[in-house]
Formats: sequence, structure tokens, C-alpha cells
Amino acid sequence: MWTHIASASSEGNQLDLYERNGVHMIRADGWELMNGEYHASEDRLGCLAGLLPSTPHPKILVGGLGLGYTLASLLETLNAGIRPTRARITVAERSGAVLHWFRTRINPRLAATLSSGVRLIESDVIAHLCADRHWDVIVLDVDNGPEALSTPANATLYGEQGLARCRDSLAPAGHLLLWTGFEDATFIERARAAGFSVTRQSISLPTRPDQAHALYVLSRQPLSSADRERFGLHG
Repeated sequence: MWTHIASASSEGNQLDLYERNGVHMIRADGWELMNGEYHASEDRLGCLAGLLPSTPHPKILVGGLGLGYTLASLLETLNAGIRPTRARITVAERSGAVLHWFRTRINPRLAATLSSGVRLIESDVIAHLCADRHWDVIVLDVDNGPEALSTPANATLYGEQGLARCRDSLAPAGHLLLWTGFEDATFIERARAAGFSVTRQSISLPTRPDQAHALYVLSRQPLSSADRERFGLHG
């Protein structure tokens, strides 16, 4: 049974933190927003974010901290690289409560060992999107996918104007990565209309055979067939 351990209000939403056998879950207004029992797709998202940049000193923007699995996987992938990589990582989490829970309850060990190249800031990821940013990778893990479940303002990110803003904030060979709890063909159409080449990957849930999460990789330049195969992506 899940044990409720903390509550907070965030921009009109009720956030609740639960724990069971050392694993955490966050609900937003009663909806399960993130669950540490099923984080294979977040692990893969962080891995892709670390593998895709071609520069040795990538600038990476992560929208949404959540339970920290995406960040942990990103750091592990970068640290395991064949050549040393000094990445500059900004994690923009709009909920101060989520940041506090991460540092004090969810993963205080990781929080205490982050290097100076990793910034966790209380901010809306939209504030970090502008044409002079030149991010090598932008990761969006701010909701349940390309819809505004937890925060209505998130819808701005998923429309054509929001996607165009993301595209213009990327370096010429940059990538926008999106975690989603469901496939969305209309989102793919909007992404292509905004000038992205779109590939994706489906991640099955071992304990939920009827469900799967999806990762979308939106690239300013199309990935080669060799890279698509290497990263396990398809069109």
C-alpha cells in the first residue's frame, strides 16, 4: 500500500507525494503523474538525451524533474561515454515542492552529488526557449504527453507555435525529445509542420502489458538510417 508522505499546492494543482518500499509516486489532483515503479521509458529518455549530441560539450535543457529518473539516466550515459563529456545541463522544474521533495526525500544522494555543470532551477521550461539559446538537446517531460494534464499552460508547448519556438531554440543539429504516455498522430503532424523530422520509440511496461509509453525524437536535421538503427528509432 502506498503511504502518503507530503502534499503541496502548485499553481492551483494539488500535488501529493507517496512512498512504498522506497519507491515514490506523485499525483496531481488525484491523477497519477509519475510512478517510480515504471521508469524504463524515463531511463531511455535520459539515455537518448546523452547519446544524441555530437558535440563534446553539449548544452542540454530538461523540462521537468519529476522523480529524477531522466536526469539520473542522462548523467549516467554522459559519464559512461568513451570520451570525456562536459555537458551543461539545466533542469527547469516549475514546482518548488517537487524540487524540495527530490532533494530531501526522493533522491537526496543524487541531489547532493550534482556537479557545478548541472543546475536545478524553479522555472517554467518555456522561459528558456528563445532563438539565441542554441540547445543541443531539449527534453520535455513536463506532463503525461502532448496534452496539458497537470498544468493548462503546458498546452503552449505542444502547438505549432510552441514547437516552432523549441525548434528555433535548438542548435542547427539539435533534437527535441518528448516523453508521452500515449501515441499521438496529430502531434506528429504538428511537429512535421513545424519543420521537424520525427522518429519515435515505444517502451513496453513489464507489469502493464496493455500499456506502453512512447518517446518522440524531433530533429532539426533528419537522422541517418544508421543512427536510427543505432538508437532504436523508427519513423
